[in-house]
Amino acid sequence: MNDQQLKELALKIQQQPINTTARRVALSKLICGIYRSGKLYCSYKCKFQKVYQDIYDEALQNLFLYVCKNIDKYDPERSEFMTWINMLLNQRFFKEAIPKILGKGREIQVESSFLENLEALPFEESNGEDDCVTAFQKIRQYIEKDPKSIFQQAYMKKYPKVNFREIAIKKWSGISWKEMSDEFDIPIPTLSNFYQRCLEKFRDDLREVCGLETIQ
Repeated sequence: MNDQQLKELALKIQQQPINTTARRVALSKLICGIYRSGKLYCSYKCKFQKVYQDIYDEALQNLFLYVCKNIDKYDPERSEFMTWINMLLNQRFFKEAIPKILGKGREIQVESSFLENLEALPFEESNGEDDCVTAFQKIRQYIEKDPKSIFQQAYMKKYPKVNFREIAIKKWSGISWKEMSDEFDIPIPTLSNFYQRCLEKFRDDLREVCGLETIQ
């Protein structure tokens, strides 16, 4: 199932009465579709070394349980369905799974590199994981809304239909550089370099959104 099909199924489930066989069957189909979609994305994939898979599996199990119980909380006006799913996975369930696997006595503070999707932006002023998550949310929402239209106007000269806003949204929704490369017919290095240049270009704007002082 693709992103649109998953979204349509989720909205269809919301219209079905709770605790009915039809709703349970549809939820099972939705969970299976999410798992097989290849669109699940975890920002922590390079962390925790040998225990990553255990943490991920625990997070995924709790995510799916949450979706089954709270599918009505999905709001299509606020985000795409898989964006919602990946935000839950990264910002809630993976972090909650860490102490369960490592033990509370060994709970790890996820450093500010949580913002690995914002490689060009230093967040030395951040006070920890929660600040990083908040900063990421603010930046993402600002880029998605693009109130000044500056991110849509930042496009590739040779590919004027491809702009920074579109690339950023896709990247943070778990779409790989390979998938974007195939979709746009643009080499991965070209896409990645353009993305990095835009982050640097809009560095001060994005820091201001987070309430950080502008770089001199």
